[in-house]
Amino acid sequence: MDQDETKAYFLQIYDTYADDIYWFCYLRVSNRELAQDLSQEVFTRFWQALREGTVMRSERALLYTMARNLVIDWYRKKKESSLDALADEGIEFMGDGAGDVTISAEMDEALRAVGELDDPSREALLMRYVEGLSPKDIAELTGESANAVSVRLNRAIKKVRTLLHAD
Repeated sequence: MDQDETKAYFLQIYDTYADDIYWFCYLRVSNRELAQDLSQEVFTRFWQALREGTVMRSERALLYTMARNLVIDWYRKKKESSLDALADEGIEFMGDGAGDVTISAEMDEALRAVGELDDPSREALLMRYVEGLSPKDIAELTGESANAVSVRLNRAIKKVRTLLHAD
């Protein structure tokens, strides 16, 4: 690929995945500026990989893997890894009506239940139901089989339901 083709390809990938990568990061760090910084770093690294001629089977998988690794690195530096800490740091709920308060309380309860899960289960649940990735896509990102991801998701859902007393 020449430089113009590389640039056009990069812009196409950026336009397709920039918002998804931002939200992926934001849901893990609960800080808009940090999520923007992490997203920019993902695409900077993607651009560098393109310039180096890296052959990619799945751009989406590579972008999510880069984002996931950057978030993990950030948490290692920060030494905070619980979902409860994320909620305490400022997931913002807008509005002041009774319905908004109820939704906020239910969201807090759901986040606490999801926070009780082990890291791989929590990560799989977020990728499936927040980012909308299929079990096959999650398997590609985590290096597991699609069947193992499906089993992990089912067990995670059962545990969250039990914690929420929703069986």
